[in-house]
Amino acid sequence: MTSPLKWLAPLLLLPGIVPSARAQDTPAYEVFAGAAYTREDITDAKFVNGKLEDRYINGIGWHASLTGNANSWIGAVFDFSGEFSNPRFTGNDVGLPGTTPVTINSSTFTYLFGPRFTYRKMSHITPFAEALFGPATLRASSSDLGITNVISTTAFATALGGGVDMPMNRHITLRLIQADYILTRFRELGLDPNTGLPIFSGERRTQNNLRASVGVVFHFGSR
Repeated sequence: MTSPLKWLAPLLLLPGIVPSARAQDTPAYEVFAGAAYTREDITDAKFVNGKLEDRYINGIGWHASLTGNANSWIGAVFDFSGEFSNPRFTGNDVGLPGTTPVTINSSTFTYLFGPRFTYRKMSHITPFAEALFGPATLRASSSDLGITNVISTTAFATALGGGVDMPMNRHITLRLIQADYILTRFRELGLDPNTGLPIFSGERRTQNNLRASVGVVFHFGSR
């Protein structure tokens, strides 16, 4: 998968390539709410020459965060998101018996925290970069597979990314884009030896996910 540093580099260079203007006011707190798109690597697709290949699915959901700014350039972020999808697989696609197509109802939730670095010396845009850490939970159900109760797996997650805001006034900013590379290590699907139903009982493996968000940021107080 393409290294996240390749798409983070232009973002981090923005302060040097965009003309400077008067510095912006620094809010004490920022609350973001918006919509999110994810490209999720949540399962193994199939065996090819004896090796499992990754399969990506698209998810749509929500994204929210609360940032407390210590000064004009560094703050602490509490970041939350939930993405939902309904991919179709065969049993063989996910390492289970069977070739009949099935639908899996999937949802992924992240609860992350970490530092954010913001450049506020331009009047028209505000670029930022961040490194976030915390738990993530993957939940799934499928009547086609007999999973009537939701099954889940939890793993530690790391998110590296950033974005660009466009100030509208002292209190409201539009988040033009936020893009994050999110690494998780969820367990693989397996079969419960007692019930024969799928559960997340397999080995942990690395998932490389991408998340893109847009929305509105509300500012409170000042530094």
